[in-house]
Amino acid sequence: MAESTGKSVRVTLRWVQILDNLEPFFKEKGEFVFRAKVWTDNHGGKVQETRVPRAGHYSISDHPRWNKLSKLDRVVFEGEVTDHLVVEFNGEELDQFSANDQLAPYRREFTGPIEGHAAVVQPGDEASADPENMENWRLGYEIEVL
Repeated sequence: MAESTGKSVRVTLRWVQILDNLEPFFKEKGEFVFRAKVWTDNHGGKVQETRVPRAGHYSISDHPRWNKLSKLDRVVFEGEVTDHLVVEFNGEELDQFSANDQLAPYRREFTGPIEGHAAVVQPGDEASADPENMENWRLGYEIEVL
């Protein structure tokens, strides 16, 4: 690894969409929190963990007209990266009287020069199966080289 050629990188969660609110049919909305863990092994390593929202939860339906949180624009990582970045997101639907329900976990590892990975990462941006299009939710985030 060429540690001296690092770039300043920012990862921003742009939006989430719930496909299944994991609630019984009579309950319109679920209560959701999301956790991001983003890290690099470069330059001594850096891990950043973020809860979205910072406190409380989002009430989200799985109805197509009300199931997307747009314009979250929450920075989940800032640091120096050369050629290694791992992005993980987990979602959880909160329940009062039973165990919380976990959304399908998301994990993606980016290797090689970080400049080649600067992009908006979301469903539909790849020809193959899109990892951002999970079974019960979707997400979009941006990797920026500053």
